[in-house]
Amino acid sequence: MATATATATATAPASVADDVERHPCPRCGAEPGSPCRSRGGVVAGAYHAGRFVRVPQLAKRLRVPTLADRDRGGRGARVTAPDADRPGGG
Repeated sequence: MATATATATATAPASVADDVERHPCPRCGAEPGSPCRSRGGVVAGAYHAGRFVRVPQLAKRLRVPTLADRDRGGRGARVTAPDADRPGGG
């Protein structure tokens, strides 16, 4: 029973982030499927309010943090190809 609860708790934040990212952000212009960005282009520490209020279960929250797996603090698109698959890579 504890395993099922731990699994449900661990997957809940990712599903919330997915729900938020289904909508474009009116503040930073992030496209659906992408996290919000700061003016400097890095992934914002939290989703912008104009975006997460569109998710009914989050509408009354004051802040919804961006998950670490959303490349928080990184610039631009995530690199998905391993080094070995790149030209000149190891």
